[in-house]
Amino acid sequence: MIQITEIAKKRITVLKQDQETNHGKKIEGLRLMVKSMSPSPEYALAFVEQGKKDPNDAMVEVDGIKLFMESRHMNLLEDVRIDFITGLQQTGFKVENPKVIESKPAVPSTPPNLDSPQAKAVQRVIDTEINPGVAAHGGYITLVDVKEDIAYIRLGGGCQGCGMSNVTLKQGVVVAIKKAIPEIKDVMDVTDHAGGTNPYYSPGK
Repeated sequence: MIQITEIAKKRITVLKQDQETNHGKKIEGLRLMVKSMSPSPEYALAFVEQGKKDPNDAMVEVDGIKLFMESRHMNLLEDVRIDFITGLQQTGFKVENPKVIESKPAVPSTPPNLDSPQAKAVQRVIDTEINPGVAAHGGYITLVDVKEDIAYIRLGGGCQGCGMSNVTLKQGVVVAIKKAIPEIKDVMDVTDHAGGTNPYYSPGK
């Protein structure tokens, strides 16, 4: 059974009202998507405008919120939990399947070093200048690594898979980071927008 936390319901209501009041869109519900299947499912959310749902979609209603999804993904979505979290590293909607999390084996890994002066400076810009803005649209941006004067970031929540994500990246994120930290030569998006696992970058390469 799909669950939506109270804070997520409130956030969905606020964003729905914003879309309808400020953008003139009539929202029918939310699309719940499976963006990646391996090594474990990754999910994404997007509003569905009235009259634009796929006739082949399955639909479930949770506490008055209509959720549309591909029928073939029903088994992967039937137990997901939709939450909205706020934190230094992540702000936005979080969709997870507790059953998948419980069964996923622990795989040891070595995370990138984010303690360098450059990484800390980039993280500060993301936390203070960038995430407060994208959080208004249910998204968040996470710093993945800083290597050879290039900052690697990942978009999540409402930013992941969004058709405007490239515009957001180039007009906002890149400008803000390079302006605050001139030694950063470029900002690369490693988000899994189209499925697959980090198709653009792997910290170990």
